Amino acid sequence: MEDESVTTEVEADPDQLRERMVRGFIDRGEIVSPAVERAFRRVPRHRFAPEVPAAEVYTAPEAILTKRTADGRPVSSVSASWLHARMLEAARLEPGMRVLEIGSGGCNAALLAEMVGDEGTVCSVDIDPDITERARLLLDETGYTRVKLHTADAALPLAGTPPDGWDRIIVTTGSADLPDAWFSQLASEGRLIAPIRFRGLSRTLAFAWEEQHLLSDTTVVSGFLAIQGRSAHAPHVVKLADSDVRLVVDEQQKVDDEAMRTAFSSRRHQLWTGVQLSGSEGLLPRLDLWLAGAVAPYGRLRATQKAVQRGLVGWVLGTGAGAVWNEDSLAYVTLRNAPEAPGRFELGVASHGRGQGRLATVLADAVVRWGDKARQSGEPSVRAYRRGGPDQPGGVVIEKEDARLTVT
Repeated sequence: MEDESVTTEVEADPDQLRERMVRGFIDRGEIVSPAVERAFRRVPRHRFAPEVPAAEVYTAPEAILTKRTADGRPVSSVSASWLHARMLEAARLEPGMRVLEIGSGGCNAALLAEMVGDEGTVCSVDIDPDITERARLLLDETGYTRVKLHTADAALPLAGTPPDGWDRIIVTTGSADLPDAWFSQLASEGRLIAPIRFRGLSRTLAFAWEEQHLLSDTTVVSGFLAIQGRSAHAPHVVKLADSDVRLVVDEQQKVDDEAMRTAFSSRRHQLWTGVQLSGSEGLLPRLDLWLAGAVAPYGRLRATQKAVQRGLVGWVLGTGAGAVWNEDSLAYVTLRNAPEAPGRFELGVASHGRGQGRLATVLADAVVRWGDKARQSGEPSVRAYRRGGPDQPGGVVIEKEDARLTVT
């Protein structure tokens, strides 16, 4: 019989917990490079969340919250460990690089310092002095005194930026824009890894330069605490049925709240596309992103389980559904069990309002195009252009304050 006291002691040992975490990442393919593996084995993650038991720090599937506002809103955290790993893999860091980190939890800066080595530079910036002070204390206590910390709004140009830019800019807080400063401060061979919210979606994207604009080559479905300062733009939320059904609208897209509520109160119609998925393919996030670059306006319909039970919506997953609208109608992507195909699901469109038929056809046609042409093409690519820059996008454009995005 196993000695429970020994098991408990081993499980509580931070070194053992960290080793188990790293082995799990390697087994799942979240860590693939020796450099990231080495950094994760060296950084004592639990020291950056000292208020939390080490076992929780090393096993928590989501972020560890470290600061809340007076009204309870979280504003700082140690990001989920698997997400740190995915972002560092996407960054493709090398010894000697100069790295700007935006969002100062401390743990990620330590990982960056391990990867760029003594000859590299890590500068971490946060707008909140409480956060940078805490990060400074924890980094010093764990031996990462060479990490530089600044209290500033990182959406603005940062004093001390290398003349030819940062080799890497890594953002660890959710942004609604790509500020012009991030374009201008990124080296010509640099990479930008940033969690961005657009069209109701949250994606962490890794960008590299393509001519005069940025092109993504890695996409991670993830959520971050919202950035503070100039780049903080909250979405507009239309309550269609109290808080049980909501339409989330980003980028100040035009929407008439009362017209949407009126449309949603009308009878629901459903149109099925014939496009089928299996539960193991994991393609819905890819469809959501592709639709953001194919139809406009485009947002996210979110519904509670209570709304489903009341019959207010069709089959909507907990992450929501892609939605389109016009002056008097609303339509969104839905699912059903595929007829005569056990274990498979069929994509369809649920619609409301006077012009629901026409709007449903527009969205359904887009879903069919994705099924015919894009579903096997990998993750869609996002291009980011500086507003007023030398090259400008065509097609469906997602207009930000500083950047313009396209998805293909």
